[in-house]
Amino acid sequence: MHYLIFTDEAGAYKAQTMPDFRKRHPFYVRSNVIISMDDYMEFQKEMQTLNGMYEIPVGEEIKWSDLWEKLRNRPRTPAIAAITEDRLKGYYRKVFECASQKDSLQYIFTITNVYEQYCLLEERHVYKFHLQEAFQRVQMDLRPRNEFAVFIMDELNTETIKQIKAVCHEFTVNGDFIRNYGNVYHSILTESSNQSAGIQLADYAVGAMYGYLRRSFIAPDNYAFATDMYNDYIYRKLRHSAMGSIMGYGIREVPKHSTLRQNLAALFPDIQVDTAT
Repeated sequence: MHYLIFTDEAGAYKAQTMPDFRKRHPFYVRSNVIISMDDYMEFQKEMQTLNGMYEIPVGEEIKWSDLWEKLRNRPRTPAIAAITEDRLKGYYRKVFECASQKDSLQYIFTITNVYEQYCLLEERHVYKFHLQEAFQRVQMDLRPRNEFAVFIMDELNTETIKQIKAVCHEFTVNGDFIRNYGNVYHSILTESSNQSAGIQLADYAVGAMYGYLRRSFIAPDNYAFATDMYNDYIYRKLRHSAMGSIMGYGIREVPKHSTLRQNLAALFPDIQVDTAT
């Protein structure tokens, strides 16, 4: 079986940041949405139907940030302006519902705590480590089954894309503690988010996770909708061990940090799995 992994980011990261930056961008998070080719074919069709129901013009998309911009009375497009807040929330929920019905769907999130973890790594190194964590997990899963996967991300500025493609190619070809990345494409592909149902799902997933983290650590009275999306649709689809452990499997802290891991562990309890044989 072949897989697609759509990846997207939320938040921002800078080394040695000032307190104001850390307050505005307390986390840097990357989502990785894993789905089989067969399931993605169905999901893509369902997204096309859903977009027709919501009268979203071809070539346009609804972004996760559109909800918050609409609440600030700053709709990004006329189509967004015409959708009520409740209908917009219903759209996100429908997308997550469609995705959650796919048996192959899994999520991996990598998280950097910016607001209290003074990381001195340069931005390019942090971006590399986030992607490397996901590549490693996927390679470990696919090798025993001799399956193959391709990572896909949204188009960014040309220089950023060049750097990310280069580092992904470097560690997949040269190896790290995984000496042979034989089951993943040796770089990362890019495509426009308004043409990709998978990139849009990755955007919603990372947006919901970012909101869940902010509600859990910083703003307990806010981000209720994001937390609902996490609880209703993401939690059960997090990559986990055979015994149901999420930490270290579907949730990875970057860079490794024992205190952050302890704090995250409380937010991501083990999933109950059927161990009967």
